[in-house]
Amino acid sequence: MAYQPVQDPDIRPIQPAHFGTIELDTQYDPAYAPAHGRSPSISRSPDEESKGEDMGDKNPFFRRSRTTSWSTTWPLPPPPGVRPSVQAQQVATLTPLRASLMVFDAVLASTPIMFVALALTAAGLDGKEASLYGFKLEQTLLLSPTIFPVIFAALMGRFFRSLGVYLAERGTTLGRLEQLFGCQSVFTALERQITLRYWSIVGVFTVLIWLLSPVGGQSALRLLSTENQNISSIATVRYLDPGSATTSSLEGASSMNSARGTYTSIFLAALLSSSKYQDTSMDLWGNVKLPLYRDIEGDTTDEWKRVYRDEEGGNATYGSLIGVPTIGMPRDGYSNFTIKARQFDITCSRNEIQSGLKNESLWANVTGTWGLMGDPSSPRIGEYPRPILSMSLAIDGDTSSNYSVTACNVDYNYFEARVNCNGTSCGVGSMRKLDLFGDGYTNDTDLVTRANIIRNLMTVLPRVDNTDVSSPSARGSTNAEKWMADPTNFIGATFDYVQLYKLDPDVFARRLTILWNTFHQSTFATTTLGGALPSNLTQTGLLVNPNGFSPNITFNGTQARVIQQTLPVYKTNWKWFAALLFSSLILLSAAYAGLAIRYMTLAPDIIGYASSMAMLNPYVPINTGGSTLYGLERSALLHDLPVRIGDVRPNEPVGTIAFAKADDGRVARLNRRRYYI
Repeated sequence: MAYQPVQDPDIRPIQPAHFGTIELDTQYDPAYAPAHGRSPSISRSPDEESKGEDMGDKNPFFRRSRTTSWSTTWPLPPPPGVRPSVQAQQVATLTPLRASLMVFDAVLASTPIMFVALALTAAGLDGKEASLYGFKLEQTLLLSPTIFPVIFAALMGRFFRSLGVYLAERGTTLGRLEQLFGCQSVFTALERQITLRYWSIVGVFTVLIWLLSPVGGQSALRLLSTENQNISSIATVRYLDPGSATTSSLEGASSMNSARGTYTSIFLAALLSSSKYQDTSMDLWGNVKLPLYRDIEGDTTDEWKRVYRDEEGGNATYGSLIGVPTIGMPRDGYSNFTIKARQFDITCSRNEIQSGLKNESLWANVTGTWGLMGDPSSPRIGEYPRPILSMSLAIDGDTSSNYSVTACNVDYNYFEARVNCNGTSCGVGSMRKLDLFGDGYTNDTDLVTRANIIRNLMTVLPRVDNTDVSSPSARGSTNAEKWMADPTNFIGATFDYVQLYKLDPDVFARRLTILWNTFHQSTFATTTLGGALPSNLTQTGLLVNPNGFSPNITFNGTQARVIQQTLPVYKTNWKWFAALLFSSLILLSAAYAGLAIRYMTLAPDIIGYASSMAMLNPYVPINTGGSTLYGLERSALLHDLPVRIGDVRPNEPVGTIAFAKADDGRVARLNRRRYYI
């Protein structure tokens, strides 16, 4: 309920003696003392004088002293010849101290410019590459959540206080003053709204203003970040034409013998490095390898079958130790494109040991340790899958030998693969199966593959590393056989025989597939396998053989989608930029407005200070410094004064609670059982 003055014209207002006399000076000065030795009581009748003396007997604060004090009726001036101890002065005069404070206040009020500058600087870095300057700015912004609320509290609190003093000088309500002086944080602003039980626009405004403090601090923290920008483009990537397989040196006896040194070295190089490159997506020369399609075929019903990386629980074995040569991948960034290739796949149904007499005429070369041939018992010699038999010497006795005999089927397939690259490091991400007879591959072409290439491959592969060696069986199993027995431990001369019959048919089939495809790929387009391809190949698509003895090699073109990342660049969050700029400008405006109001106001700032409770207080009968001092100035003057909130009428039936001087024993402590007014 708002304060309403109540006045009955028939009742004279109560004016107790301690309201009529306000102590201005309690120090006795003989030069100004009256002749009778006691301080006169101005504007008091003899009856009031007598009553005052009686009251002084009961109230120790108003007991008269003939030697140390005089009193005057407030607000009348002191009588002629009597000098107050506080020298009169004008308010708001410009002194050196006040000028220094003005400079300090101006500097303090300008501190929000720092946050405005930070926001504008961060905005200027948007889209620019990361730098040492930007790094230092980021480190500065990390301090903002701590610094901004501190400066905000200092400046906004001073603004509301200065505004309160300004309004108090010109006249306002007590409730509004309480709202302005009490809102020094979000909590106190809400507290004033609730406890005063009075919701006003000013109160809501103060709450909203204080909410800008955490917003400004957090917005600076989230203002600037770094990111890599993606630049998309289209590039041409070329890969070896699948039709190049028809030019294999295995197509005839003459070419097979002429190229023996080439394909032998390539095949053995790939085989001997398999311990490192067998499970990688690219071979040792950087060519892209294709997984075995049957490993991923059943994972999904979609046409494209996904290939999972090892860290994703890899689901495929690579079908060859040699990949498909590609050129044109950008060295930086990510790219994806498709390639096509044909690949053999072998499945086996049985793997067992069989015995035979020494030097018995078998279908395998008796001078070697391993042999391959088409299964003569199958009627499907000219079809896919094509049945074959593998025979490997397991135990060589004096009169008889044991052989590992495996029945398998050879299939030939055409695939399209999606290749994903990070720079020049590539791998197949998914595959799909195509019709074998497509892109120029005809029945006549396949007839050459089946009749010549596959037949010659089965002849050359088992003896690729012991051709023209006398008594090759005396040297133990070939490198290929030992690799099939254990791909991780096969290098070195052991002069023994591996027992391939101990392998599971599926394991044997996978390893034979890898050997088969690796050897096949080492017999065609061999000049493209080493990776040293000419740079103009991406434009021409044709690798010309300068000597004219070998055919030119075609590279098919494919469109690659390339995503390249730039160097890290700064990214300004414009929402947080607006929040920081708005909070800083509001704070800057409030700081300068508070500064202007502070020095436009003549009234001293005394509201809310403990020392102000001693000002003109009849229960603090000492010099309190006059009425022109600011609250902090008076606090500095009276900082050693002992005070207490207690009972200033301890001898009365009903006590009175007041703020009083406490060093003379005339104020008693409060008692829960006593009544007070």
